[in-house]
Amino acid sequence: MAVLTKEDILKLVRSKTGMSEGEIEKKLKEIMKREGVGEHAAALLLAEELGISLEEEEEALKLGDLVPGMTGVNVVGRVLRKYPPREYTRRDGGKGVVANLIIYDATGKVRLVLWDSQFGKYYNEINPGDVVKVINPSVREGRNGVELHVNFRSRIIVNPTDDPRVEEIPPIEEVRSYNYKRVKIGDLMGGEKFIELRGTVARLYRVTVYDACPQCRRKVDYDPATETWICPEHGEVEPVKMTVVDFGLDDGSGYIRVTLFGDEAADLLGVDPEEIYEKQKELIEAGATPKEASRKLAEEEFYTVLGKEIVTRGNVIDDKFFGLILKAFGWDEIDFKREISIERSQLREALKRLEEVEG
Repeated sequence: MAVLTKEDILKLVRSKTGMSEGEIEKKLKEIMKREGVGEHAAALLLAEELGISLEEEEEALKLGDLVPGMTGVNVVGRVLRKYPPREYTRRDGGKGVVANLIIYDATGKVRLVLWDSQFGKYYNEINPGDVVKVINPSVREGRNGVELHVNFRSRIIVNPTDDPRVEEIPPIEEVRSYNYKRVKIGDLMGGEKFIELRGTVARLYRVTVYDACPQCRRKVDYDPATETWICPEHGEVEPVKMTVVDFGLDDGSGYIRVTLFGDEAADLLGVDPEEIYEKQKELIEAGATPKEASRKLAEEEFYTVLGKEIVTRGNVIDDKFFGLILKAFGWDEIDFKREISIERSQLREALKRLEEVEG
């Protein structure tokens, strides 16, 4: 796909709109100031705002077809999860914002990443269950597979009506893990499987990151003699950073310790594993033991998670040291529409039991 110069774009804008050079120059300066971009990027954004197509039709693909490095693609997916935004520090010391979403189709799921001005442009318009058409994103290799990064050349259409791929995407109810049984913490006995709890994060015990085998998630050891990482089960591997969070969940009926691993743990904290690892490393180099470092991270870096109300799912085990623990598979923000549906369902079941007793 040919790349148009700024002059090519402005020439096309003039021919399509009849705008004068002065009008175009004024618009360019406004966009450059608003978006914090250069002249070429501003010209691209101006053409987009005016509805002027600059490129050939992007290749329509399924999510399962994506390979890192692809260019000029467009995909359609339904939003499975929408994570809270988080701030980060740019290389120049300024502050930026980034937010992640998970989208899926019948062939797979990927992470959709919105940065800075693109976050401001799209984040509030997109909700779980919506279908998004993502045009010309950057296709990258992420920590857990392919990621789509939305940049100033990208475009997102929310709930497109003219793309046949939309009809092929399963509804969100079929994809979400809603076959878990909702229970109260106070009713847990130990040994329950595939249950979900709704509660508030009342305490953070530890936050840690370790080098893990990408296949089994077990901790790997570095062999300085061969300069390789060794997994006890899979041998020589290229490790990934694995986040672990232990926290206490309270739902009013009881309290339970929860352990969450991997991407789900990192997403709860809103920080990439590499960044957590560097903070942990600094504490250890300053004299803290790994256990002390994990506790300090929980207490001093990620205390803002306290008070967050979530739904988390997993299996319950009875630990001889800590008592009941939920080994969590994942978590979700509160979906109030679903919560109302659950309350109605539980009320219907209670009324049915009452009728059976009275009858």
